[in-house]
Amino acid sequence: MYKKMILHICAWLLCLATIFPLTKANAADFSSSQNEAQLTLTPIYVAFSQSTRFLEQRYLREARRYRREGRYELARQSYALALSICSNEKRIAIIRQELDGMDLLLRTLR
Repeated sequence: MYKKMILHICAWLLCLATIFPLTKANAADFSSSQNEAQLTLTPIYVAFSQSTRFLEQRYLREARRYRREGRYELARQSYALALSICSNEKRIAIIRQELDGMDLLLRTLR
């Protein structure tokens, strides 16, 4: 649990470091660096959104596999992780529905 949390924090810090590099810009270079920043931020944002989509899909596959195996607590945890990084409203609704079903199943088994 803590290992995953540390990995998430490191991933966020790495993304921030690539988006906001620690370099000083001179006043004369500001206009040219601003144009360069507009050109370079787009691929970084696309790469970041693709990596979060990949993580979301991984957590969702993991949750569904755990559900098939009968490991319901782990499935619920993976659904919650997928829901926390999802950005598409349609996929949020699907994950929320599956998570609610998992909660109902867990309450029934208890």
